[in-house]
Amino acid sequence: MSFVRLLLLTVALRPYVFVFLASFLVISMVNFGVRTTLLFTALTYAVSLTCEWSSVHNGFPFGLYHYVNATRDRELWVIGVPFMDSLSFTFLAFASYTVALLVSAPLYRRGWDLRLLDTWKIRRAPRVWLMASLFMVMIDFVVDPLSVLGERWFLGRIFWYDPPGPHFGVPISNYLGWYLVAAVTIAIFVVLDRLLNRPVRPWGALPSFPSRALLGPALYLGMACFGITMLFRIGAAGIGWASLFIYLPFLTLVIHIVTRSDSYGGQEAIENHLRDFPYDDGIIGAKPQQQCARPGTQRQICHDG
Repeated sequence: MSFVRLLLLTVALRPYVFVFLASFLVISMVNFGVRTTLLFTALTYAVSLTCEWSSVHNGFPFGLYHYVNATRDRELWVIGVPFMDSLSFTFLAFASYTVALLVSAPLYRRGWDLRLLDTWKIRRAPRVWLMASLFMVMIDFVVDPLSVLGERWFLGRIFWYDPPGPHFGVPISNYLGWYLVAAVTIAIFVVLDRLLNRPVRPWGALPSFPSRALLGPALYLGMACFGITMLFRIGAAGIGWASLFIYLPFLTLVIHIVTRSDSYGGQEAIENHLRDFPYDDGIIGAKPQQQCARPGTQRQICHDG
């Protein structure tokens, strides 16, 4: 009963964390199935909890920091680490991976229904894995400076770095540690996805769900906007503007990739995708991408709709 009580108090104290968690669970199940989602959540939580415990005790990999015991009677802690802290790595890693897939795979669109023409080769490509890890660190450029100022908002003061670092109080070792943990956890997701979902349709997935390729990136954007908005609301405008200047070029680049015609795959990309994912009924039976001539070039890829 004590565990249940603390878990309920944790949800009440950190509702924003569990909103992001619930969004991740739904989006991941729609795209990758139930088994991959639940196993990834459990394994990623175990990896991040181990790393946080190590950092609290010996400074690796995030740098040395200490948790404040002020909320031990109001939220769930696991081996000296707040439950919600390590849990956050799951949806951060997942959302970062989906953004990396969005900017790496050929696209397919019918009207407002945007889809990826990804393949197993693309999903396990080193560039996707390394980009996803970097995108997760970019989120932490906002999250950690905001968390250091937890006493100014409803997070509360829950930890401090020993000593404070040069990036708004955050040590550089923290970001290097985040990259390491991101690389490990995203690699876990890729392996699980391949082992559990090839070549069968993932149990619980909804391939026909409209624009499911945008759901994970939308979660990523929502977390970034939440962090930046909170920075301005608590009076940390300097950090807020710095974070905004990090994300505006990145957002512009993503929009450019999604909207340019060269990003949309032709018949060969459709066939490659369906060879690896024959159950994708959002693609099957759809009108193939057209090949259009353009003066001065050999070929232009046009998209339907």
